[in-house]
Amino acid sequence: MTKEFLDSIENTSSELESLNKRLAKIENKECTVTRDSVQGSSKSYPYIKHSMQIEGVEVPKNRHLKHKYRKMIKSKKYKLEKLKVQLEYELNYVKEADIREIIRYRYNDNKTWLQIMFLMGYNSEDKARKKLQRFLEKC
Repeated sequence: MTKEFLDSIENTSSELESLNKRLAKIENKECTVTRDSVQGSSKSYPYIKHSMQIEGVEVPKNRHLKHKYRKMIKSKKYKLEKLKVQLEYELNYVKEADIREIIRYRYNDNKTWLQIMFLMGYNSEDKARKKLQRFLEKC
């Protein structure tokens, strides 16, 4: 287990969250009804000029991005799940229970160091971070 491997899990997870936010932003963009007036004439003689009102639905320009984002999200989810399975496999070889717990909180559950401090009952958030850092330096 390396720091690069753990960082790849964290980066993939944050990228997945970002893609989900972008997709939600696109999906929440509503189609709006647009009105305008145009000049026209009657179909038969005498061709009298008059104005008419037309209505239409304005479709968001980036509608085609929905499919792209969904596809990217699907592949990122698959990659993240694969990385998490590999993480659990590698955690079987970690002897210290508190290190396993810190890694699970940080990289599986996406907890902050402050949240980990409270969950583990430490006095400072640096304690969990330093423990993990020392463990990774040993490996």
